[in-house]
This record gives sequence, structure tokens and C-alpha cells, in this order.
Amino acid sequence: MMPEIVSHPSTAGRIVDNLDVFGEPEQGAPTRVTVQVRACFSFGELLALLVFTPALNLLWEELDDDEAVQWGVQFAALTVDITDLHYLAAYATALYQGAEVLDTRRAYPAVESEYLAAVGRAVTRVFGVAA
Repeated sequence: MMPEIVSHPSTAGRIVDNLDVFGEPEQGAPTRVTVQVRACFSFGELLALLVFTPALNLLWEELDDDEAVQWGVQFAALTVDITDLHYLAAYATALYQGAEVLDTRRAYPAVESEYLAAVGRAVTRVFGVAA
């Protein structure tokens, strides 16, 4: 199942002038507006987002921190290629369940099974979904 993005009409958040993404003043920067987006992800998609997103490296101890896991998903959701996520989710779920990876035409990244299991437990704890 593909993730669903739901958008509801609403007013934009507070308009913030001359700030970069870290909140420091930046001369000549465009005005930024806070936008809330709702996305629906399956267990496999959450697992794939947290394990396979480049530049997202949750440490073992961060997997015990609900806020760190939620932040990781938010970051990953902003950077993911939604088409690739579909395939990565199927791959991650197969690895997690110890099942055969059916799609062998693609080159998938390697992941340690212990780390994948820890991320899966964190996904279930934080988001209430399981494989």
C-alpha cells in the first residue's frame, strides 16, 4: 500500500522573516511559512524511513527516545523519494520477518539484523504498528 498524504485547508503558520532552517538570521533570505503535512505510513515504510534514509543515523540509544524516533521519521519523510520508499518498505519488512526478498532486480542497501530489529521495536513502541 502506498503512503497517503492528506491535506486539509488551513491558514499558514506564523510568517518568519530572514531565518534559515536552524533559526539564525540570514540576510536576503525568502520569507518562510510553517506548513503542517499529514502522512500515513505502514510499519514497513516507517522501518525503511528510519533505516535507509541517507544522513539519518539514529544511534542505538536514540532508539529508546520516542522524540528522537519521531524526529527521525519527520526528517526522513521530507527527504524520501516516495516511489523508492515502496520498494524499500517491502525489502525492510522481508528482512525484518526473515522472509525471502522477492525483488532481486534492485540493489538494496545492507543493514545489520540486530539494528533492524531494534528499529522495528522502536517503530512498534512509538507508533503502535507492527509487521
